[in-house]
Amino acid sequence: MQLLWLRNDLRLDDHRGLRRLAESQGAAAAVFILPSCWLQPDCEGLHRLGVAKARYLQQALADLSRRLAPCPLYVLSGDPAELLLQWYRHSPFSLITHEAQAPEEAAWIEQLRHHGVAMTLFSAQTLFEAEQLQPVLAAFPASFSGFRKQVESRLALSVTPPVAATGLEHLTPALCPLPTGIDWPQYSESEQPHPAQVGGESAATGWLRHYLFERQAIAHYKASRNQLHGHYYASRLSAALAWGCLSARRVWQQIDAYEHQHGADEHSYWLKFELLWREYFHWSLRLHGRRVFAAQGLTGRAPSGRHHPGYWQAWCRAQTGWPMIDAGLRELMTTGFCSNRLRQNLASCFIHELGLDWRLGARFFEQYLVDFDVASNWGNWAYIAGTGHDPRHGRRFNPHRQWRQYDPQLEHLHYWLPELGPVSLAQVESHQQGRELLNYPAPLLPLES
Repeated sequence: MQLLWLRNDLRLDDHRGLRRLAESQGAAAAVFILPSCWLQPDCEGLHRLGVAKARYLQQALADLSRRLAPCPLYVLSGDPAELLLQWYRHSPFSLITHEAQAPEEAAWIEQLRHHGVAMTLFSAQTLFEAEQLQPVLAAFPASFSGFRKQVESRLALSVTPPVAATGLEHLTPALCPLPTGIDWPQYSESEQPHPAQVGGESAATGWLRHYLFERQAIAHYKASRNQLHGHYYASRLSAALAWGCLSARRVWQQIDAYEHQHGADEHSYWLKFELLWREYFHWSLRLHGRRVFAAQGLTGRAPSGRHHPGYWQAWCRAQTGWPMIDAGLRELMTTGFCSNRLRQNLASCFIHELGLDWRLGARFFEQYLVDFDVASNWGNWAYIAGTGHDPRHGRRFNPHRQWRQYDPQLEHLHYWLPELGPVSLAQVESHQQGRELLNYPAPLLPLES
């Protein structure tokens, strides 16, 4: 029997594991296991599956189940290694699954190997294979620029064609001997997510086509990507990439196709540039492992983050008294998304203004972000904190200057904090500095200009 263990590869297209399954004979099945630890709050009350994130994952699994038929997709919840070993003892199988991205996954795979489970590993999340990057990985660049300059000359990407349902019809559906199903967090069906936040390969493929070829919104990507509010200012591909509803290789290939039709420019290049940033974080995590999650990160210098219960609780309620920050938190906790520029400002305020432990902020994002990607999320938080790949040893943003530049009309603020009424940017800045207060909670600390 062949068992395909899916994690962040919820698609048929460019799926080397599924291609391997289709080439096999006899009984077969696919399984997705939601780790039970994702649903268990930690000492700060955080878990790993916010409502919007859970909705996206449910939609992605439902879409994949339809597309995989007649091969069954079983959805389980528990400890992945323990559940797979229970299944293996009941009905031995050969396991097909993608390579570990992080130490937690590596530990599951090692536990299965230790108990004699035969397995085939493949790459699913990165642009490159490890073999392509051997010279780069042997002396991994300390900065993204060094990495980019080396890999841009190696961009020979191989994309695996999608497996059609007819390619699976010869397989005998294997039965799962374990209880199936997940007690999902509840969400309101009346809340309609942005089209790019609907889970599943079908929706992701449609959005990619719409964004690139129908709307041609990539034509202003570099100029608009730092906006805070709107529909087409950014690509909105991150959730599909994080869950593997789209492969990074396929997205790159489609940008190439757009450039062939409409010409390459700085905007199309910049979306590829962002894919390379993602690639850099992924290989950094694989190389540095648990160091990425340590307080001192890759630098050996732990920032002076502390735990201030009052600040932390105000943050979790989106009541810091800084309207610009609270609006971003409200968007994140409501939708599971906020812009890249806003994420940087939230992280900067969390670390450099409130003085809180950067790892707590990374875990907060992990709970809420629909597009949570372990490598990119932790890599970016470390970057802002000064414990990661950053020659400046940290980035501190001035929110007043940021909003003057990226949301001078306060479109984002008025949308997410309508209770403020028709206030001006100057009034909001004055409130955040603790001078002339609006009809809004006072700031936890004065936010200097």
